[in-house]
Order: sequence, then structure tokens, then C-alpha cells
Amino acid sequence: MGGGAKETDIFRNFGPNHLTSINWLDFYTRTAVVSSLVQGVYSLQRDIHHKRKFIANRYWESFDFSLAETLINKDDDSIFGAVFKYNDYHNKPHHERPPRYVIAFRGTMLELETCLSDIKEDIRCFFDNFNNSSRLKQAIQAIDLVLKKYTTDTTSVWLAGHSLGAATALLAGKTMAKRGVTLKTYAFSPPSSSVLLEQIFDSVVVKDMLRLAESFIKVIVAKFADLQMQKDDPRTAAWTPYIYVNPSDLFCAEYSGSLKFKYLMAAIKLGKLESIAAKISFWSILFREEREPIQLFSSAHMTVNMNESVLETDDHGVKQLWDKFKKAHGIEQWWEPNPSLRKWESYSFRPSY
Repeated sequence: MGGGAKETDIFRNFGPNHLTSINWLDFYTRTAVVSSLVQGVYSLQRDIHHKRKFIANRYWESFDFSLAETLINKDDDSIFGAVFKYNDYHNKPHHERPPRYVIAFRGTMLELETCLSDIKEDIRCFFDNFNNSSRLKQAIQAIDLVLKKYTTDTTSVWLAGHSLGAATALLAGKTMAKRGVTLKTYAFSPPSSSVLLEQIFDSVVVKDMLRLAESFIKVIVAKFADLQMQKDDPRTAAWTPYIYVNPSDLFCAEYSGSLKFKYLMAAIKLGKLESIAAKISFWSILFREEREPIQLFSSAHMTVNMNESVLETDDHGVKQLWDKFKKAHGIEQWWEPNPSLRKWESYSFRPSY
């Protein structure tokens, strides 16, 4: 197996090995296959770093994908993304709309060779400054290359990422949408810079009242500070990413609450206020400059995993909390093989004001 192999690197033990065929029209199958490709990027980085025989390839070859390109982080020479080609694309019926290429991005790896660069990008996300990241620029260059070198059919190019990689996929997808290029985007456990109201309060009424107050405060302060705000762009409204979150995950719990708040504000005819406030980051107010929150998008398909994280461990204290977070944040929850444990709730939102 080679040195440095983790349990998560071994497809037969950790990956979605229960899938024996692909139906691209089935939402669960699409989710499981795309998340497997993202996990493959994590494992590929460890394969390269430890100079071992490849074991990551099972995460893509099991579904008839091949590795077309690797994306190398200029800061530490680690692999942060990969371009996968679907070899069976031309044999699939057109109505199934399979991807021809999937560009996948890994998240933060707390390992010696990657942690400093990854955490630096995590901090950018927290301060809504990831749009200035060199890693994001590299990702967009990779997308441009795929569209120029391999295919001009934008409907057959998909983006996917987990955690920090989800932030990369979302901002890259939004950037391409602003150019008029709409790419299907899958974001698993993306980070959010919003206040963690979902984790702090139990009452839905209290959370919605606080979000309403936050919206008014941000709009008023931004107006008095004469802060430049992003304008509505119909091209980004047409881009509808797939967002996957878990309420027990501190990084992304706020996404589900924010989306439900969008529903509420639209229902009480305050959707425009919510839309304006969502474009304003507290960091942009503090630093008096325009910043782009990762969680800012006009439309979304959101899947929320309501299955509580149950740990089979005798650990207590900090170790137990860390293990619970890892399970709630882990990408493997999105290929859960047992249908009875897939307690997924789905939401969709498109602006109607």
C-alpha cells in the first residue's frame, strides 16, 4: 500500500464501492460519483507526496473516469485540484446529460506539507477575501484551459469541491457565470463567514429576527459609509449551484438557515432588502472596501443532511467534539449507501422579485 496511506485513501474500504452502474439522471448517483472524484484529489495528493504506488485512482477509475490534468498549488507544490475526463461520455444517451469533464478541488489538509497554505486560504474565506486568492485564479485558468483545449460545450463541464475546495468551485463558477458561461457546480460543506446563528440559537423566530435586524443594520451602515455594493447580474442569477450542508457542521450550518430566511423575506415582500444585505459583508464595512462572501449567490439547490452524527467511540471532551465535527464535515456522508440513513432535505431558491 505504501507509506502514509490513510483509511480514507482506500476506495474499497471508504469510497462508494456499492455503486455498480451510473444513472446520471439519478440525483443520489450524481452526488456520490462527483463527491468520489473530489475525495480522489485528497488521496492523489497523498500518493504524490509519499511517492507511493497509486491507490487514489480507484476513486475515479471505478466510474470510468481518467485523470486528464492535475492542478498544482504554486505556494507549496501540492495538488489542490484535478481535471477528470469521463471516458463513456459518447456512449451515454444525450438525455442523461453526463459530464464530459469534472474539475474537482480538495479542501484543507492538516498535514505538514499542505496545512500552512491551506489555512492561509481558509483565513481568506473567513474574511471574504478569497476572490483575491492565487489558488482561485489558478482554478479559473484551469477552467479556461479545459474549455479551450478539450471542449467548447459548457454544459458538459462540471465543477466540484469540498470545504475549501467548495469555496473554490463556488467562486470559480460565479466568475464564469459573470462571463456568461454557466457551469454545473457541486459544493460539499462550503465555508461561510456569516454569524453562526444556527448553532447558537434553537428558536427559529429568534434566528429570523436577528437576521432581519442584521439585514437592516448592514444596509443602513453601508449607505452611510457610502460603500460600493455589487449590482444584480442576471447571468449569475441563471447559475444555480448544488450546495450540500450538514446542520452539525460549524463551517456550513448557516447556509440552510440563510436559505430559509430568503424564503421568508420573499414571502413577506422584503426579498429585495435581503438581497441587498446579502451582498454586504461585515468585513467590507470594517475595511471599507468591496468583498465577496462565498455564500453570496442568487439561486441555489440545497441538500441538507439531517441525519445526526452518531459516534461509536468512548472518547470524551475535545476528542469527541473533533470526531463529531469531522463526521458532520466529512465528504463521505454524501455517498451514504444505506437509504434509511440518507435523511436529506432538499430546497431550491430562485429570486422572484
